Amino acid sequence: MKISTIIFFLLIIFSCSKKESHEASLVYNINPNYSDSLSLDVNFVYKSDDKGILLLRYENSSWGDNDIFNCIKDFKVSPKPISIDFDRDSSFITIKTKANLKNTIKYSIVQDFKDPLLNKYRYRPILDKNYFHILGMRLFMIPEGVFDKESSKEKITITWGAIPNNGLFHSSFGVDKKQNLEVTKEELNASFFVGGDFRRYMFDYKGYPVYFVTRGDWKMFHDEDIFNILKETITFQNDFWNDPRKGIYSVSLLPTFEPWTTTSKAYSVGGSGLPNSFISFASNNDGISLKRISWLYNHELLHKWISRTIKNENEVEQYWFSEGFTDYYAYKLMLKNDKLNVEEFIETFNKEVIIPHYNDSINTIPNSELTFQKYWSNYTLYQKLPYRRGLLYAFLIDTQIKEQSQFVMSLDDLMQDLLDMSLQDENLRLNNAIFKQLLSRYLNSQALVEFKNYIINGHLIDFTGKLPEGLSLEMQNNIPLLKIKSSIDTTQLENNLKL
Repeated sequence: MKISTIIFFLLIIFSCSKKESHEASLVYNINPNYSDSLSLDVNFVYKSDDKGILLLRYENSSWGDNDIFNCIKDFKVSPKPISIDFDRDSSFITIKTKANLKNTIKYSIVQDFKDPLLNKYRYRPILDKNYFHILGMRLFMIPEGVFDKESSKEKITITWGAIPNNGLFHSSFGVDKKQNLEVTKEELNASFFVGGDFRRYMFDYKGYPVYFVTRGDWKMFHDEDIFNILKETITFQNDFWNDPRKGIYSVSLLPTFEPWTTTSKAYSVGGSGLPNSFISFASNNDGISLKRISWLYNHELLHKWISRTIKNENEVEQYWFSEGFTDYYAYKLMLKNDKLNVEEFIETFNKEVIIPHYNDSINTIPNSELTFQKYWSNYTLYQKLPYRRGLLYAFLIDTQIKEQSQFVMSLDDLMQDLLDMSLQDENLRLNNAIFKQLLSRYLNSQALVEFKNYIINGHLIDFTGKLPEGLSLEMQNNIPLLKIKSSIDTTQLENNLKL
């Protein structure tokens, strides 16, 4: 064979290989529409199955929100289908058409609540005349069959049109408006996209960019204040976990508008950790402080490891871990990083955790009551119960591990074990059996009895004789509050708590 012929065939093979490497299973085209109405207009093409059925998944109820189907407008399929059925209960849209037919799906996503933006609307599609903010699960209808299983990664292309008023565009996948991705279904759903009058900041962490985007005229702080908190938190927590993984990271912060008047002083901070980012929200009024933002950012960033890497087998049933241990480590790492002193640490425990936990009328219900359905259908009832229960339990066993190891080890070591196990096996899911097995490496058999009593059965923790040296219990209104003994060296206590 001639050399020229060989080169010709090599070029063909290389060309086909290159084309195949970028061939997406699904291509979403999204155009912000600010002329006719405030909407995000989406279209994609997908083929029906052998029976002529095309099933689209769109989360109607999730993250405490219901009736997200209300945000769908102008849903169209071409060629014209035989039927379209919207099933809100199952979060499915069923299209019946000819077998193995390519269908073009078009729909618009709109905001379904009136101004102003209150914190309770933070996870719904937000479309204002100046900006938009939306989660992937609120934007994408995902055809069944694209992802074979939970861990399957598929090639997805997302292309955005022009942003109104030459506004900024950003997403948890980066700064480009065309994105060729290889992601799981969860990673596609747990993403965020913003556009409009945002301001973007960036710093380098070990060769990869960390982005911060925000908007609005903040009353109590400047952008740089939050950006500095983010830089410090990212650096400290990544160093704490000694995580070998690298990549971009993004954080958004939106102002919400709770009333702050002489008769109504309402404020709220909140957010959610996503696979390579987190979103955050704060009331733009006098109730917000940098310390509250600092705690929130410590909490949300921790979800990169606790719940996003160390994953629960049963999400809500293990909130005592994924939320409770996250809360505990948010406070502990702020103490380690000298963002709280020991007095503030104890005061926060009493005010934010112990008092509301003991005043909670359902604080002793067994963990079996905290199922996904029960928790989210009665969120106002359950709310922070597993958070506080898990935090107090984490404090207990952290103290016990330190004392039984003569301050050679702490709960940090158990958490690092869990991270290492999860990095080695991405299919690992934390359950009670795995946690108890790990616990047995650090504590004696009595710890397993206490795990059953305090976590499984929901009994209130008796801290008598189980507190770090230098702390005592003081009963106030039948609530056992933590108190620093006046006779002890607070420096030593602080060092022990930091370990």
